Amino acid sequence: MKAPIVLFVLLFGAVAYAGGIEALIVPPAESPLAGQSMVFSVYFSNPEDTPLTIELPKSMTCRLSAGDKTVEVPAYRIRETSKKTMIVCPGCFKKIQYSLVIPFLIEGTVSMEIPHFKTAQVMFAVRSGSPLKKSTEAKSESEKFPTLDSLFELYQPYIKNLSAYNPMYFLVGTDPKQSKFQISFKYRLFDTNSKLVRNHPWAEGFHLAYTQTSYWDLRSASQPFEDTSYKPEFFFLSPNLKVPWATGLFIQTGFQHESNGRGGEFSRSTNFLYIKPIYIRYWPKHKLGLLVSPKIWTYLINDDVNNLDLNDYRGYFDLEIKAGQADGFVLDSHFRYAKEGGGMELDLTYPLSQFIFKNLNLYFQIQYVNALAESLLYYRDRTDALRLGFAIVR
Repeated sequence: MKAPIVLFVLLFGAVAYAGGIEALIVPPAESPLAGQSMVFSVYFSNPEDTPLTIELPKSMTCRLSAGDKTVEVPAYRIRETSKKTMIVCPGCFKKIQYSLVIPFLIEGTVSMEIPHFKTAQVMFAVRSGSPLKKSTEAKSESEKFPTLDSLFELYQPYIKNLSAYNPMYFLVGTDPKQSKFQISFKYRLFDTNSKLVRNHPWAEGFHLAYTQTSYWDLRSASQPFEDTSYKPEFFFLSPNLKVPWATGLFIQTGFQHESNGRGGEFSRSTNFLYIKPIYIRYWPKHKLGLLVSPKIWTYLINDDVNNLDLNDYRGYFDLEIKAGQADGFVLDSHFRYAKEGGGMELDLTYPLSQFIFKNLNLYFQIQYVNALAESLLYYRDRTDALRLGFAIVR
């Protein structure tokens, strides 16, 4: 019990800073890894009765000590701003985040102090991160790397930029001819700890993405793919605009190509520019959330030979409304209107771990579609389909 008490005192024992301001250093919740970047926070509180001004250094020196080893490393402010000072109102506090890279030789119980903030100091644990360092424990090389991923990721420093994008699922239609599956991922182009992003935080929003939607005829003997849409994309996603009436408000805009990869009379392709505001409201107490996201687009370099009138069937607008519980049911709906008629898609998902398979990380999904131009090949036809299956991203 002594170690947690000591850490509690170090964390919450505010340190006097110039001008009456008190500075408090808070390390990350999880133990960082030696050799990698670490983000920590500095809280500035004002115990006085009058407003106080503090400096906002873009970078500062941090002194890290572990055993008999002491090093000084630079830390950089995460969110850049042109302001050099900040005013803290009476009884208020401000939070500033910094990032630094922990040297490989620093591990175990580490003490960190920031001379710029007088005697501000904190202690935390750092895990060993050097793949070349021999362990003092009797462990074989295979025990250090128990999985293929643990070895693969040593030489894939960019893999942390890869993440899920649109829903991913495999669904079988009540008419098996109308089965469908989708994969989708996005890739952030710039490292969040790079100098570019530190100086220009908006650069973090540039992404490449890829979505593939395939329509599979499972009723026919040869089980052919009726059509597949390939959708590479480049987009920019803004940071949270932080309005008082939303948990999150974002603006996404981008350019997407879509084609079915076929030739001759069966070829279909189009390109479009779009803008999509994303409003999110979340209530943590009940784990309830609401997303409202209208998407508007314009066609660019559309195939005027094989799908000249695609816009009449697909339209220019889609409204997504998603609501549900983080660990329960979520209903995702899309509504679209075009010259030739409207359409909708409803997706209801529920985690199987809450139902019958306690250890299985999949969602049960029901999808109902009644829409024109669900696939590019048959864009003039209306799809009316009910599908059941599993999702890994909803």
